[in-house]
Amino acid sequence: MFAWIYASSLILLCEVPYVGILRQKPRNQSVPLNVKLATLATLTSTTLTGYEPPKVNIATKWRELQGTNNWAGLLSPLDLDLRREILRYGDYTHVTYDAFPLEKKFVYPSGCPYTKAELLSQVGLPETGYEVTRYLYAHLRGLSSAVQEVNWIGFIAVAVDPNEIKRIGRRDIIVAWRGTQTDMEWQNNFLFDQIQPTSINGKPASKDVKVSSGFWGTFADFDASKSVFGTKGSAAKNATQEVKRLVGKYAGEEMSITCIGHSLGGALATLCAYQIAEDEIHKTPSGTTIPITAFTFASPRVGNIAFGQRLTTLGVRVLRIKCNQDLVPCFPLGDEYESSPIIDDVKKKVAEKAKTTEINNDLLGFFIHQLNQALLPDDYTHVGTTLAVDFTKSPYLKQPGKYVDLNRAESFHKYHNLHAYLHLVNGTFGSTADDLKKPFKPVVVRDLALINKRSGMLADPYGKHVPEKWWRQSNAGLVQTKEGFWVYPWNFDDPKLPNPDYD
Repeated sequence: MFAWIYASSLILLCEVPYVGILRQKPRNQSVPLNVKLATLATLTSTTLTGYEPPKVNIATKWRELQGTNNWAGLLSPLDLDLRREILRYGDYTHVTYDAFPLEKKFVYPSGCPYTKAELLSQVGLPETGYEVTRYLYAHLRGLSSAVQEVNWIGFIAVAVDPNEIKRIGRRDIIVAWRGTQTDMEWQNNFLFDQIQPTSINGKPASKDVKVSSGFWGTFADFDASKSVFGTKGSAAKNATQEVKRLVGKYAGEEMSITCIGHSLGGALATLCAYQIAEDEIHKTPSGTTIPITAFTFASPRVGNIAFGQRLTTLGVRVLRIKCNQDLVPCFPLGDEYESSPIIDDVKKKVAEKAKTTEINNDLLGFFIHQLNQALLPDDYTHVGTTLAVDFTKSPYLKQPGKYVDLNRAESFHKYHNLHAYLHLVNGTFGSTADDLKKPFKPVVVRDLALINKRSGMLADPYGKHVPEKWWRQSNAGLVQTKEGFWVYPWNFDDPKLPNPDYD
């Protein structure tokens, strides 16, 4: 039964001309017309929400939407055009998850199974008007002194379609970062000690500016002996060099630089925006300054107060989308945590767990050890402007019964799912406490099936029509060579003959 529903839902979504709705055509499937119509009628009434199409002309207000005034007057109530832009950038962010191989048992490095030219179409976004120009790879040390793992962690894309450029009012450069997927990435995440960031050329930042050593390591570490897909340098170096190339290529045009990410990706997007500004990559030869904006979803704190102040001085605008029930935006501990019921719950459970859990190489033990260290007053602060959403307000989402269960890793993800975040943005009235008390009402036309793409959070009766965790990569991420062999994408690379399709 699910096979018929899945095939028909894909047909339905192909026929709805809205960005942000999955539009991938079924492969080698033939469905009788009467079955199509019957299923379409059911799905139309159960999995589509909202009433406003997302594609409208924003050419006259794009700077305002990118935060030139720190989104003053746009968050309460949430401006319709800003809502659309958050959803659009959220969908680009989710590409980094959809294109990362889910088969974690494969040997590293973990690459993207799709070429740059086909990336967006392979994950259901075939007509965006953007071209992917660069892939980004993180070199991960974890608890070791040497790089242990290299993973695909994002991409850079630029608006190239004349109609899209005209609609959004400028040539937009997107730098998209993925959230945590591997154990090594988790290890980096839990390194809460602070270090001084450096420029791409090795110049240290202001002596007072400090950031998380774990996030900075994921962003800036590099081991030449672990070069993959022709990349020569850290994720930070490759991102900034590509943005610099694009800025030079399109010099003289109206441009914007937009860094986006979810969870760990939100931290990396913040660091990326900082690095681009600190190294003045956003300044053209003619002296024009290109605005830099970061849209982050469920991002943890990245640095200290001086880091936040430096971002403001540099003119970087950050819109931080946070779910009030999500644990991740509360870490590393810093401002706001004293009054957070989530943190109080975690403190209690950690204290109980620490009495019985031996600290060893086990990831949970390591987490508890680091968390206990983080309970001390730390100089961490959030940056930018906050748009808060409330998980409990949506009747379309299953409501977890507890904030946190340290014995069940999936409990951390229930409030953290990116498509649930986007759903909440779509239906919230605004970001203030009074706004969150108002009825939840989806605005932009959007498919509820996306909530279950990588989760099982879609509530009944809507969830009855959509399988849980239904997204699957074709052939488990394997790709076929021209000789007919099926290989994992990293086998395509020869350091002496880098493959430009995966650079």
